[in-house]
Amino acid sequence: MALAATAMRLRDEQLRARVVYVDPSLATNAELDAITAQVVAELQELQRAGMSAKMPADPQALEIELIKSLRELLEKMVSARREHFLRHKIETIQRKIANLYFASEVRGTPERALEQTFQHADEALLAALQRQHDAIVTDLGRFKYGNPLAKQQATDLLSRVEKKLAADVLARSRPDIEKLLFIFRDVLLVFFMKDFRDALGELAWEVVQKAQLARDGQDLTYKITEKQFTRFRAAFEERFMERLLAGIQAPLGARLGDGSHTFREETLRFAADPRIYADICAVMCNSIYEYLHGEGFLDLPVSWMHTVYEE
Repeated sequence: MALAATAMRLRDEQLRARVVYVDPSLATNAELDAITAQVVAELQELQRAGMSAKMPADPQALEIELIKSLRELLEKMVSARREHFLRHKIETIQRKIANLYFASEVRGTPERALEQTFQHADEALLAALQRQHDAIVTDLGRFKYGNPLAKQQATDLLSRVEKKLAADVLARSRPDIEKLLFIFRDVLLVFFMKDFRDALGELAWEVVQKAQLARDGQDLTYKITEKQFTRFRAAFEERFMERLLAGIQAPLGARLGDGSHTFREETLRFAADPRIYADICAVMCNSIYEYLHGEGFLDLPVSWMHTVYEE
């Protein structure tokens, strides 16, 4: 049964695959194309027959089957044997957190600079240059120059000054972000390997119920269709975020305040930035959708896949 299920998934992927020739001018064999089209048509008919045979007799039975399949697949995804996969995804999350942190340190909004209390001269000068950057560049463009290269050199000098100030600011805050990334890594790994895994049965039930996956009239099937993806995604990410915030709030707060490292107030405020948790949700949920798609349980819209790959 397991081998048969695997074969069905592979066949589904092949039927939905988009064939692109390496050489657009390459001629094809009309007879071979006709045979291929006939085989594909036969396989699609077999697929429809197989799905009809596998389909539960009523929505309640289908709902139970969807919940069971979703729970089992997610348990497999976060099993101890796939810890390397989780660590890889957490590294991606760490990079996103680092980028947000550096951006918040060196690229604040003009309004925020006026409200902020600066402790160091380079931070204040950097903020002032950033507030006046466009006006300075405009003035440099209006000035008259005896040397044709002087205008570009002046603009480059402004950029170097800003980069030097930014590097000095980041160097002072580097110990904070390094420690913060280690804390997020440890807390997230425990969350996914224990708390999240322990609640998968309840999560699967809530998602299938909220998304109404088993109540689509004639569209009932043993897996989540492309048409159902939007509802499934909305329900899944809502429940995922609820569990994420509830699961990591206490351990994250405990680690930040355990005295092993004294964080700056700016860093502690950053740790509560909602963009961090939105990024965690995006990285993990997108990975889950791709995993479920690879397992043949979820059909993903092509437009969504393109958007994810571009990001």
